[in-house]
Amino acid sequence: MSGYEVPHMPTFEQSDLIPSQEDLLHDDLFPKDSYSGTVYWADLPLRERITWVNHQSNTEALRELRLLGAEFKRDPLQPFRDYFSRYVVTGMGLFVEGYTLFSVGNVTSLFQAVWPSCWKTYTTCTFNWVASVSYLEIVGIILGQVTVGIIGDWIGRRWGLIQDAVVMLIGTVLLTGMWGTSLQGWVIMYAISLLYVPS
Repeated sequence: MSGYEVPHMPTFEQSDLIPSQEDLLHDDLFPKDSYSGTVYWADLPLRERITWVNHQSNTEALRELRLLGAEFKRDPLQPFRDYFSRYVVTGMGLFVEGYTLFSVGNVTSLFQAVWPSCWKTYTTCTFNWVASVSYLEIVGIILGQVTVGIIGDWIGRRWGLIQDAVVMLIGTVLLTGMWGTSLQGWVIMYAISLLYVPS
């Protein structure tokens, strides 16, 4: 027989917990950023709640300022690089989509002034295609949400977001380079581009 023995894990009872383990359990059950002692912050009386929220906010602001100051001492440009990489670059997608979404209603009045035969009297353009400019964008949003949801659930969120970015890029390129041999053709391309952009 070899000298090998099966290791046995000790069993712990509630009374066997040492104080540090009880503190760990207490910290897990009542985290200090949500509880005052064992009372949830929203259950505190109003005056205590306001004091607790202000204390938490000031503590977190001080911690962030210390981290920012330490980062600034190491490299004065790093906070600006972090800001642009975290907020500006990632916010560009929201900006582009918002710009496209809100530009349709604003541009329609401009189109009516420049091409009244198409956008007001509908003599050179079909009314249905002109009207589709206002609702195809919403249809694109709905299709995009459903598609990203399905891809995100079946394949993964990363691929859903990649698909969303690719379709938005195609729609933005179409919107930027839309062209038609006639005004009616241009309106059709404009409507199709709006279907793609929010998808």
